[in-house]
Amino acid sequence: MSIGSELTAARERADMTIEQLSAATRIRTGLLTAMEADDFSRCGGNFYARGHIRAIARVVKADPAPLVASFDAEHAVEEEKSRREERAAVKGPTLHPARPRWGIVLGAILVGLMGWGMIRLFTVPRDVEANASKTIATTTVTTQPPKPTPKPTVTPTKKKPVPPPVVPTKTTLTLTAKNNGSYVTLRDKSGKRLFQGLVGPGSVQTVTAVGNIRVSAGAPGNLVIKVNGKPQATKLYRFVAHPNGTIAKK
Repeated sequence: MSIGSELTAARERADMTIEQLSAATRIRTGLLTAMEADDFSRCGGNFYARGHIRAIARVVKADPAPLVASFDAEHAVEEEKSRREERAAVKGPTLHPARPRWGIVLGAILVGLMGWGMIRLFTVPRDVEANASKTIATTTVTTQPPKPTPKPTVTPTKKKPVPPPVVPTKTTLTLTAKNNGSYVTLRDKSGKRLFQGLVGPGSVQTVTAVGNIRVSAGAPGNLVIKVNGKPQATKLYRFVAHPNGTIAKK
């Protein structure tokens, strides 16, 4: 279970809403919703994120130590990965554009001009003689009778085989916000994050992935959901959208 899921479960065990927890901890409701969706980027840094986790744990009567330890373990791996990528980008090879060799280019042009001059020198007299012979000689033109036009043959058309129906392999999920919208997290079948953020009033968010799309929504009742163009309605906070246009409990 992720840190956000554990925070959600602890709040629900304490029988508290997001608004009640916000009033008790003085943490904004939007930030609390984001933390329960495993988005700690809005906390302003790891130091403040740990402080928010401890404050929430004290209010809902949960042990903050394992939650903070899980947060440190997860985000230490991400920070180390970003540092390795930065070092690899700095050590990348530098490519220099090749300079043209003008001496070789000029030599090739001169050789071509000399060859063209030699060809013209030996072929011009032959062209003059050929034109003179055409002027003196008389030509006889024999007209041939027109050939009969062959009748076109009609080839019967063959019916093309009907291809088998295509089974969809991709899922296109469209979320349209209504009322106050909802904070959502979208992941593909391998767990890669496709989108995370607030789908505000009047906004539309569309993602496409191969296979299923996993959805976590803070307020699913504030969303109009379409899967591959098919409208779907649900009150589930966590569900899976399938390529056949259906949704199921996560």
